[in-house]
Amino acid sequence: MLETNVRLTHRYRFAVTSAFAGAVTFTDIAGAMGTFGTVTNTTVVAWIASLRIKRVEMWTPPPSQGATATCSIDWFSTNQQPAMEFSDTSVSTAIPAHVRCVPPAKSLAAFWQAAGNAANAFELVAPAGTIIDIHVDGILIDADDVGVTYAVATAVIGKPYYLSLDGPASNLLVPVSMVTTH
Repeated sequence: MLETNVRLTHRYRFAVTSAFAGAVTFTDIAGAMGTFGTVTNTTVVAWIASLRIKRVEMWTPPPSQGATATCSIDWFSTNQQPAMEFSDTSVSTAIPAHVRCVPPAKSLAAFWQAAGNAANAFELVAPAGTIIDIHVDGILIDADDVGVTYAVATAVIGKPYYLSLDGPASNLLVPVSMVTTH
């Protein structure tokens, strides 16, 4: 027997351009894992059919003397699933606040999700300058999937783009060292 779907594992990095407190959906994550332009200056399509979150890690910039810097991740849940928040605060100008966690067992994010699932995976609180790493597994689209479509302002047909982790509309959690659009 042969598993024929193409599977990838990768760590994606994002920089917070302006203070962020909000939800990230599975559809947002799929767009951040990679898309390609399909209609000039209007549309990109994700090449991921399904995904699974392995780990999320965050580092805040050091606070100024006498201030604090806090980052947190709150895992969403549905009935009979845990909703857990992980947070760290730093008062040191030398040591940033740092959170590293995996989805809680039996939480929604602990399971494989379709790329088109608009449910919230987690909620982040991150000051400007925070670095976010998300480790994910993904399965590429094939004949039984058409790919999730995203509306964007600029795109070239066939060119790859990696969308912001919070989606192309908000565009506050931008990919680091990757071609992006919004």
